[in-house]
Amino acid sequence: MKDVLLLLHGCNQMTAGRFTLTHLQKVRRSAHWFVLAVTCILFGLVVTLVDLKPHVDENFFFSSSDPQFQESKKIEERFPAGSQLILSVSSSDISSEGYLDRLQQLTEKIKSIDSVTGVRSLTDGPKDFGDAEESPFWRRLLIAENQKSSNIVAFVHAEDSERLIHRIEAIVQEFDRKDFRIRIAGAPYVVEMIRLSLAHDFRYFTLTAVVLFGLTMWLVFRSGRLFIGMLATCTSAVLLTLLVQSLFGRKIGILTANLSTIVFVVALSHLVYMTFNWQTLAGRTGKKSRELGAEARRMTFPASFWSMVCASLGFASLLIVPAKPLRELGFGGILGTVIAMVCAYGMYPCFLNWAVPRKTAITEKGPESRFWSRRFAPLSAAVVLVSFALGFGLTRLNTDPNLLDYFKPHQPLRDGLEYVDRNGGSNPLTLVIAAADGSKLNTGDAYHEMWSLQGALENHKGVGTVISLPVLLAEGKRHPFAFLFSKEHLLKKMEEPKHERVARTFVTHDRTQAAFYLRMEEYGRVKPRVEVVNDLRAIVRRHGFKPVLVGGIYRLQGELAKLVASSLVTGLLWLIVLFAVIAFIVARSIRGTAAMILSLGLVPLCMLGGVGMLRVPVDIISAPATNVCIGMAIDSMVHLMFGVRRAQRDGKKGWSAWVAAREEQWRGIVYSDVIIAAGFAIFVLSDFPPTQRFGLVVVFGTIIDILANLFVLPLLGGARWKTS
Repeated sequence: MKDVLLLLHGCNQMTAGRFTLTHLQKVRRSAHWFVLAVTCILFGLVVTLVDLKPHVDENFFFSSSDPQFQESKKIEERFPAGSQLILSVSSSDISSEGYLDRLQQLTEKIKSIDSVTGVRSLTDGPKDFGDAEESPFWRRLLIAENQKSSNIVAFVHAEDSERLIHRIEAIVQEFDRKDFRIRIAGAPYVVEMIRLSLAHDFRYFTLTAVVLFGLTMWLVFRSGRLFIGMLATCTSAVLLTLLVQSLFGRKIGILTANLSTIVFVVALSHLVYMTFNWQTLAGRTGKKSRELGAEARRMTFPASFWSMVCASLGFASLLIVPAKPLRELGFGGILGTVIAMVCAYGMYPCFLNWAVPRKTAITEKGPESRFWSRRFAPLSAAVVLVSFALGFGLTRLNTDPNLLDYFKPHQPLRDGLEYVDRNGGSNPLTLVIAAADGSKLNTGDAYHEMWSLQGALENHKGVGTVISLPVLLAEGKRHPFAFLFSKEHLLKKMEEPKHERVARTFVTHDRTQAAFYLRMEEYGRVKPRVEVVNDLRAIVRRHGFKPVLVGGIYRLQGELAKLVASSLVTGLLWLIVLFAVIAFIVARSIRGTAAMILSLGLVPLCMLGGVGMLRVPVDIISAPATNVCIGMAIDSMVHLMFGVRRAQRDGKKGWSAWVAAREEQWRGIVYSDVIIAAGFAIFVLSDFPPTQRFGLVVVFGTIIDILANLFVLPLLGGARWKTS
């Protein structure tokens, strides 16, 4: 009886084990459906919970804790002028009765907008057109230098710029005529136009790029199951990144609008290498596909892990930069890189188990082993020489493009900004000055000295209109019997509510500091903004005053450009230093490490040098393209180096190991870069020039990446030269 019970117990254990094994096999077979369900759930959560609208405001350059932002904030607190929108209205005769009547109607319409706190125009401020021409204040504020247009200056609360600009544009469309042309400028308008461009690209080009990536992958691997798997995995990485960012309170900004495409590319790179390794294993062993997925994951994971570490370090280098957009991209890039890795290795292998290995067109028609056994010394030497030649372009790198470069030429928006810019300037800058000895500015001597400073600022190249305390006082002195009153009495009068407390906008209550409001010209500017601001500070000092504060969009853009330039240099240097450590861990030899570092250096040298040679603007949006390409170059190098190590474990040594690694990994390198280049090339169709430049730089970087990794790196790392 005991033997029977033991036999039954054994049978039960075998049945339970068989049931467990069968159950696990069923789970494995259906895992891909679970992954697709997760992707759908993530999509629903993102659509429901995440604000997908890019957020851009006038102070998007820096966070509230940064010194540059705090200085501008102090100016706003001491001199509450508010943001300004400028509507330039041109006509053949701006003094005609018909023009002035229509201008008055337009002025009243703009006044009716809730977020507009005040409006000044030829029909609201001066007594009439003649009075405006004679007034030092109204002439500078309202009449263009060419006498063919006048300005409507609207003081606005820019908290909801989207609704404000929508109302303004509707009014402009209503009043705009052939002989009453209206052009809009001002910081709120420019910022809203940038936001709209980013929103358009985020919606349409992200979707189009994903579709293009997917179709290319389908054509390459000729498998609907792999196509679905890649699309689901990469999309999940993007959705999860957006969701986690939202949980951290991070909104989509001026740079993170492109983060979705970057995360998709990073995830896709892991999948391309894993798929080609899966095909390689199938060709070598002929095992069933269910076993190949796990083996391909194990084969690819070490290289992908170190690639993820390098890419994360690249984004981490942006965290130390004071510019808020770059820090946001740094945080989002690290998060997205880690999530892309988790999704790639947690989701995609089940699709490899579901699919059946097939040869790709490139596998069938690719080069033979004899091709990869060649050293390609002339080609590699040419790549190095061209890279160093392009490197001279680094000295011509333009990291401070003018405001107009953010918009396409020969378009209504750009033409309008150019018109306003040529007739008084379009970019605001505020100088707060004080007497060198700390004395008050309401005296006759101070008044004459400030007038001298006013003239010097107006004569400086790049400065358009200047409105200041002496101009305001000169307007006050035009009133009858004003000569009987002191400067202080005039200022007190202009602080009264009936004069809208205008004096508070120009001088502090203790009369020791005054504000000069400049509209800077962007068209034809060749000097960096930081240098222009330093020139203006020097002018202030030469005229017996000291610059207390300098603020405004112009100054912030200048500081941002300076930070972009420094981040390109310091970020890349730190990245190469850190990569040197990782390269030594991966290569496990001094020569292999040096070869990887030198080959990697060719990528930024060619990219940034070529951009400098062609004088392509490197703005805050297109600058991170270098980080994307560096990440791709590191990825390819690490995968190739692990291929070398596998070949060495199989008994190959020296150059033969590099030949085997190239033969094994060239498909992943070429296809990964080509697919990525195809996806980013679609950005060329954008209406937003910075997005176009971002795409073009990435495309150029992928070409250099292929040449550096497949030809230069093997030559430097493994070639042996014959000796006589």
